[in-house]
Amino acid sequence: MRVTVHGCSPTVADAVVEAFRADGHELAEPAQVAVVGVQAPTGADLHELPPERWDAAVAGARAAFFAMQEAARSIVQQGEGGCLLVVVQAHSLRTSRGCGLAAVVGSFLTTAAQVAAVELGAKGIRVNVLAVGPLEGEADPRTADAVPLGRLTRPADVGAACVMLSGAGAAYLSGAVIAVDGGYAVTKAVGGSPFADA
Repeated sequence: MRVTVHGCSPTVADAVVEAFRADGHELAEPAQVAVVGVQAPTGADLHELPPERWDAAVAGARAAFFAMQEAARSIVQQGEGGCLLVVVQAHSLRTSRGCGLAAVVGSFLTTAAQVAAVELGAKGIRVNVLAVGPLEGEADPRTADAVPLGRLTRPADVGAACVMLSGAGAAYLSGAVIAVDGGYAVTKAVGGSPFADA
């Protein structure tokens, strides 16, 4: 299977590529599987957000959307079906302070992916979303206290989930939002970060 990766952070992109290669797939065009991500900034409450940060977030969402569109066109042209995987942050499921931009961008791309799942299903193209929890090496280590499985998300977790969702075992899965976060989004339903006021 041929795979492409667009827009993910370098650490996540490397882990996704490594996971697919380890499973016997190649990074090549035209791809049958496209993984599209976005890097949304965090760290500012929406009421304090300067216009330039909003503009940057919108530009990132726009780039990810058109990467999805281009990947879908390519897969349609090949006529053999395929898979689109959209990587967003788990804040799009349950947000917390300072994560509003990531939530807005992730929610936009999640909705776009679900629309694509409806429109492309008849062409044999599945579209799913991975809502990725705070990443090891990027997030505050204390965030692990809010994760039921007791650690932050590793890039390899994202790669493994991408391989799983593109495989035969997920052949009837489309339009789904899969949280790759060790249960983090569930805990946020009861108040968010345990150190938000620390």
